[in-house]
Amino acid sequence: MSSKFKILIIFLFIAMCCASYREQYRVPHEFSQNWETYIFKDKEYLIQNLPVNWENAKILCQGHHNGNLATLDTKEKSDFLAEALSESQLEIDAVWVGARRESSEDPEGYRWSRGSELRRTAADILKNEKDENAVRHYPLWLNRTHVPVPEGGADCVALERVQHDKPVFLDLSCQLERPFVCERDAKQDVAVQEVRTVRCRTGLYHVYDGRLNWHQAAAFCVVKKMSLANIGTMRCLRKLGLSMLKARPSIESAWVGAKGNLGHWTWIDSGLSIFQMTTYTDMMSDIWPPMRDRSTIKQSGCLQLDRHTTNDPVFLEARCERRMQFICYKNLTGVPGMRRPIPIPSDDNYYYILVRQLYYWQHAYENCLKLNGTLASIDSNEILVQLLLVMGENKDEPVEHIWISGRLNMTKDPNSDLVTYAWQNPITGKRIPDSKSEGEAMFASFLPPWLDEEFSMDNPCLNLDRQDHLNGLVYGMSCDTPQYSICMIEKTPTKTGSKENLIEGNYST
Repeated sequence: MSSKFKILIIFLFIAMCCASYREQYRVPHEFSQNWETYIFKDKEYLIQNLPVNWENAKILCQGHHNGNLATLDTKEKSDFLAEALSESQLEIDAVWVGARRESSEDPEGYRWSRGSELRRTAADILKNEKDENAVRHYPLWLNRTHVPVPEGGADCVALERVQHDKPVFLDLSCQLERPFVCERDAKQDVAVQEVRTVRCRTGLYHVYDGRLNWHQAAAFCVVKKMSLANIGTMRCLRKLGLSMLKARPSIESAWVGAKGNLGHWTWIDSGLSIFQMTTYTDMMSDIWPPMRDRSTIKQSGCLQLDRHTTNDPVFLEARCERRMQFICYKNLTGVPGMRRPIPIPSDDNYYYILVRQLYYWQHAYENCLKLNGTLASIDSNEILVQLLLVMGENKDEPVEHIWISGRLNMTKDPNSDLVTYAWQNPITGKRIPDSKSEGEAMFASFLPPWLDEEFSMDNPCLNLDRQDHLNGLVYGMSCDTPQYSICMIEKTPTKTGSKENLIEGNYST
């Protein structure tokens, strides 16, 4: 056999192995530390590990990635993406996709951005996450029948996985921040340069030269940790108009952060109507906002700030596809925006505060006492579900492990040297039922979901894990393991008044 023929055989073997490898696994087309792209039937799916709310995910897909939130309207597409997530180097639980509804009363239900329906009937609900037959169904939704609906609704759709690589849809509050998946055909790069900075109100307006459409401009601002500008006073409007005039070259029109839909014009960062007066508006309601022509306001489009048609700058409707300069806004005070904040998770009896500080168990326990609360106790399945919801559906990134209230006690019979272990809630002094205490487990009203392991004084502090989305697992850990915790603050007349001092998702002391 000639050497050339041997080389050809080796080359063909390597090519076959590579092809087989790509057929078995979902291999990224491109990747970085924060994103990966995958190719499926002439579409490129970009998984972006940047937690944002659903609306900002939509903005980023349209403007920054030149695509749309992914439409997974076939089983093939959802299977592909779930497999890609299972092979991804990015640590992601759930990702926003391009389906939502207006509200729970929306007669059209969940729909993809192109208008097609994402069905959700009783037959589409996953009854058991271990049911291998059920995961062949499309569309398949996570079972949240007994999960309390968050205030403000669960109207936006994310994709999660069960059984490692099987897709399941999940309805969440649109204000939760999650990674997202875009679907696109091609990229388009545009050079952008900051030309002016204007201080006004409680922050900075950044004026950019770089002709982008409205969606691209909005996405650029989000990537820079800002928002397309919300301008609420005539004073700021005039300062920006003067800044645009003195830019070189001068800027006649620039995108700002408002859109119109069916006659409703709203600021995207607050959700408020552009015609709604605020505490800092410095003009009368009959002349605010200064539109170029208030008598013939267009029904839809995007808002620009225009300074070349009048002496004072005015707002002007325009097609969102037009390319022009734009203005971003950065709030410097740290004061939350006007959009209604995500309510503090609660039930009839408690507020649940996720403490995003890494504490040892004892420090976590004492920190909750300082907050006039207690380290979370799983005394019922309802409380367990609430804790898992706070871990998985908080404003920021999901949390996998937390400290909960429980310490392991060891007793030794002096006559038989028999050693027994029992978990105790230090808050109530009561024993926590476990499966190893057969008599007690039989009569317990609620048995926590224990890990099947032998108890040990090496791991005497109680930990709760979040498995999948709403499956919990309880086991002991070394008390000097730094991790997050959840405090339960009782709803009483003396404590409910301090609700505004609790910041969901980021509490620290």
